[in-house]
Amino acid sequence: MKFATMTATAALSAVGIAAASIITAATATANVQGFGATEQAVDGPLITDYTVSNLRPSDVTIPGFQPAGQLYQADVTAKANTGTVEPQISRFAARAFNGTVYKVVNIGPVPNGLDPSPIEPGQQRSGELYFDVTGQKPIGVVYTDREDDFLVWTRHV
Repeated sequence: MKFATMTATAALSAVGIAAASIITAATATANVQGFGATEQAVDGPLITDYTVSNLRPSDVTIPGFQPAGQLYQADVTAKANTGTVEPQISRFAARAFNGTVYKVVNIGPVPNGLDPSPIEPGQQRSGELYFDVTGQKPIGVVYTDREDDFLVWTRHV
């Protein structure tokens, strides 16, 4: 009986390790860089180089938007590395040290906001990303699909 219990435990452990490996393999590994670094977002044959810097509180007024907290902004540059790309503004979020995520509020035209229209290969465009921070102040900006972070810019590298 003791041998059977040990064998069953070992088998379940092996299954657990295999399952953990599959989950880990399916999860994207974020590329963490300091502010000002250029990182690549790959979408099939399209590659966009993003540079994010200067995350700070903002006193900008966004027409038709009333922040629930403190508005923050970050400078962003998008460059079409390969193919004609469209900046994926909705994939950006600010993140606090405690893990709180603040979605980008650039859902329409915003002052000096990053233009989401197509960028031809080799060309680039710069603008601002805005976040409504309702809790702990953000320490970084992430490029995410809301489940996994792919690119991360932070003060704490």
